[in-house]
Amino acid sequence: MIAGFGVVLLFIASVYHAIELRALDGSFGPVAALVVDGVPALGIIFAGYWLADSDLPSAELDTIWWRTLIGAVVIGGAFFATVLVRQYESRAVTEPVFPLLVAIEVGALAGFLTSYYYAQARVDAQQAEAVTDALRFVNKLIRHDLRNDLSVIASRSELLRTQLDIDDTDIESPHLVVEKADEAIERIETTEAITKTLVGTADFEPIDLTSITAEVADRLDETHPIDVRTDLPETALVYANAGLQSVVDNLLENAVEHNDADDPYVEITITVADDAVWLTIRDNGPGIPNDRRRTLFESDVDTGDGGLALVGTLVDMYDGEIWIEANEPRGTVVTVELPLADDQD
Repeated sequence: MIAGFGVVLLFIASVYHAIELRALDGSFGPVAALVVDGVPALGIIFAGYWLADSDLPSAELDTIWWRTLIGAVVIGGAFFATVLVRQYESRAVTEPVFPLLVAIEVGALAGFLTSYYYAQARVDAQQAEAVTDALRFVNKLIRHDLRNDLSVIASRSELLRTQLDIDDTDIESPHLVVEKADEAIERIETTEAITKTLVGTADFEPIDLTSITAEVADRLDETHPIDVRTDLPETALVYANAGLQSVVDNLLENAVEHNDADDPYVEITITVADDAVWLTIRDNGPGIPNDRRRTLFESDVDTGDGGLALVGTLVDMYDGEIWIEANEPRGTVVTVELPLADDQD
């Protein structure tokens, strides 16, 4: 419809200026006038075809058409009212058709552009709301159903271990199943905090980085054949939420699982300064090439690791920084800097 409206305006302009051209015996003025009011008409035609190829819902297309027409009527009507006033005042009005056409076309384009971007913004908002609802549903599903299943696995494995009187050091012990189930439940408990952080609705509070790091380090020391060394203060309060658990989990597990040294180790240090807290993780693994260090924490699936991409996003949300350096003679040093909480002891 919009393209058809533009065709009608272009036809009227062409006929009118053709009559002018004949009356003025080849004067260049009507040609120039046709360019002035013909280009906007062509713009309306193009806008109509472009809109037809868009992904906007049909209801939005109808709204854009009506607002385009309203824009043409309002601007064109305002100009036409000035013509009527001048005629009422018995003042000479010369050639009103040309400026009236321009006013109608400009009004139509203005109506189209404003209504199109408004419609696009509304569709984007609806899609964002749908994504948020989906995340909320998945989060609820994971935290409720999967957590219940894992709780059953953990409790039954512990019952089996007790009934069979199996030593926890036995490689076949259900103890490892219990540990992993508890670990998975712990991760699930952080999903709500992570979701709120990612969508920008999280409330941050002082969180003790030391207790989180110590807990993860102890677990890795028990479940992996690697020397885990720690140098941690009593407390290190930073502004974050439960998602901080995922930051520490992913960084330490990455350092442990990829370490292929003959005598592997991971050194974990927390340093508290006047306005910041540094978490430093040093390992003697294979190291990370320079060209990957800049993209390792990016969210792009082609360049970044899923867990580490989440780490980068969360650290950024916490107003922190993260960077990677080489460990000499072998390995990697990952440093996370987070703002110190005001009520730090």
